[in-house]
Formats: sequence, C-alpha cells, structure tokens
Amino acid sequence: MLFPNRCSSCALGPGPAAGLRRHWYAIVQVAATTLSLTLLFTAPTRASSEPVAMEEPASETRPIEIVSGVTYRAGARLTIPGTGWSFVVPEHWQSSRPDDADMPFLTPEEGKDLGMLFPLTGATRESIREQLSQPLSLLHGISFIPAGSQIENETSIAQSYQGEDMVGRALAVLGPGEAAVIYFLMGPPHDAALFQSVLEQLGQSTHFGEPGAERGPGL
Repeated sequence: MLFPNRCSSCALGPGPAAGLRRHWYAIVQVAATTLSLTLLFTAPTRASSEPVAMEEPASETRPIEIVSGVTYRAGARLTIPGTGWSFVVPEHWQSSRPDDADMPFLTPEEGKDLGMLFPLTGATRESIREQLSQPLSLLHGISFIPAGSQIENETSIAQSYQGEDMVGRALAVLGPGEAAVIYFLMGPPHDAALFQSVLEQLGQSTHFGEPGAERGPGL
C-alpha cells in the first residue's frame, strides 16, 4: 500500500501505484519512528514534563489550519494548509503535526495507537482499490498485509490489515473531482474493535472543498 506524501499537485495516471511510490518513503519514515516511540516510550496517560499547547475544539463551520507544536483536542475541525478538505478530531483522540512532517498524526488520549492521514488528488475509485490492496511495509520491521475483502459504498472504501502483533484499518473517503483522503489507524490487536468507530467519525466529518480556515492560537 503506497500512500503519497502531501499530494496536492500529483495526479494518478496509468500505473497509479508506481506514480505514488516516490511520495511514500518520507511519510512512512516519520510514521514508523513516531509509532515506535509511541509504543515503546509513551505512558498511557501521555504524561509529559514539558508544557504542550492545547487547542480547544473549533466551531464546526470554522476549520483551523493545523500547525506544528499544537495538540488539537477531540471535536476540533482541522484542515491542512494547501488542501481543500477538513476533518474533525474523533472523540477521545487528539491530533498534532511534528515539525518534520507535512501531515498530522492522530493519537488516542489513552492507549498506544496511531492514526495517519493521506490526501489524494486525481484518485479514481479503481486506483484507490489498488492502493488499499497492497501490503504496507514501514521501517523498524513494521509491516501489514491486507486481511479480508474491501468493503465499499458510494463514498468510501475500507480495508483491514494484519501485522505481527499489530493490526491496521484504512478508510478511503471519496470526494468530488477525484479528490480523496485515506485515514489509516494502527495499534495492538485488542484495540481493533475501537478503530471502526473512530474511522466512522473521521469519514462522516470529512468535508471537501475550500474550508476557509483560520489559524488558531494555542492555549
């Protein structure tokens, strides 16, 4: 499975998997490192001796452009600079963007899971099916293979994944004009039952188009 880095300018032509491959390495490098740190070093309460800027939930109609160094709480509607889509941070989760990443990550308020987001342009339903059907290999020996059949409806495609001592779930939300976003959650097997609800919240809250975002100050 080859998700792109920030893909606001790439289009998927013939052989979309090959076209996306060059965008993927940087994201999985950051994601795998973040995941390893989350699983190995982060306490369930996310305690820290350093102060962290927290952003209160934004109005549903006033998305906030996500910036590095701020942790956004559940209920905040976020948009990524340079993209035309937004989403709401799910209940009991939070979102933040590392300084060296284009895209934010999602983490639970308690637990050791990790969520990633991948906006796409020029993405057809068939090209997304192809991406979701591929194995995903990260650094540090973290890898996933598709498990079971894809589940589709008019606006989304879902796929489950199995890894060594970990599971993954992906939801691709299809927008107008061949725009799409893929949400990918991973974590210990005992958290798999929670992923469906989180992905449903993300899918239902996804808006495509010009969000008219404001840059929200951290608290």
